[in-house]
Amino acid sequence: MEGIALSDDGSSSNDGESPSPTASPHKKATSKTQPTKKPALAPTSDPNTKQIRAQRKAFSEQKHAIAEAFLKELDTTISRGQISSLSQSTGGIKLVWSRTLKTTAGRANWRREQIRLRTGPSALDFTTEIRHHCSIELAEKVIDDEERLYNVLAHEYCHLTTFMISGVRNNPHGAEFKAWGRKVSDAFTHKGVEVTTKHSYAIEFKYVWECLECGYEFKRHSKSVDTGRHSCGRCKGRLVQTKPTPRQGGVGKEKGEYQIFVKENFARVKAEMEMRGEDTKMGKVVEAVAREYRQMKALKGEKGEKGEKELEETLEGLKI
Repeated sequence: MEGIALSDDGSSSNDGESPSPTASPHKKATSKTQPTKKPALAPTSDPNTKQIRAQRKAFSEQKHAIAEAFLKELDTTISRGQISSLSQSTGGIKLVWSRTLKTTAGRANWRREQIRLRTGPSALDFTTEIRHHCSIELAEKVIDDEERLYNVLAHEYCHLTTFMISGVRNNPHGAEFKAWGRKVSDAFTHKGVEVTTKHSYAIEFKYVWECLECGYEFKRHSKSVDTGRHSCGRCKGRLVQTKPTPRQGGVGKEKGEYQIFVKENFARVKAEMEMRGEDTKMGKVVEAVAREYRQMKALKGEKGEKGEKELEETLEGLKI
């Protein structure tokens, strides 16, 4: 018995989010639960905003039926129904809408099962039957429009044809997959389908928190980060919510000059250090950025006392 599960980028089926923020060990959660204020909704007076929301709502209501119809059309057009036929004994191609897939748009699952069936009283009286189990998982929270649905389904269907018809299981994005992809792309160009080896969808997250020290963003579909208890999982820096912007003014008022300098220069300094072959661990990069900050302040004739204090606090949490 053998089985394969592939996500839409060809990686193994391990769906995860960005690194999680860490909880402060010295702060205990209080038993009292404070009522959470609902974030302010975006203004709806803009006709374009209303139209986009209406389109998304309509797609959400119809996407299951659209997926079923397009999958049937795919199989009939591309393989003359071979995938449905091969998997008929196990219920056909199953479409599964998943809420746990959050960073992967889709995943193709296939398993081949060999069964011996007795046909008579003798030990030699048996026949061998091959059964194919296959399904395509679709991410509820990632697929938010019709064209994206078509492309994800087409990509995952090509994985099934590669496994089940071409018999290739060890090179999921090889020549056979690309050949199926070209066939699908040519047949469904009118639907905006272009099968590639990878997808680069910009996933829309409802909530975003940003580290004030290193600028890393934590993106979530639910409000699961508590800035009072959690800190950056990379550098232990303070987190602030940037999406939706809090009513009290958001991150702009909380950022100091030093934090802004780090955010704007961190990537550049790290790249320069890599070119020089230097150690680019988080603490080393922040130290280099801090030196530039002090030099900048010195050129301006300022002592940068506030920046120095923030620097000491940052380095204290980044010592390696």
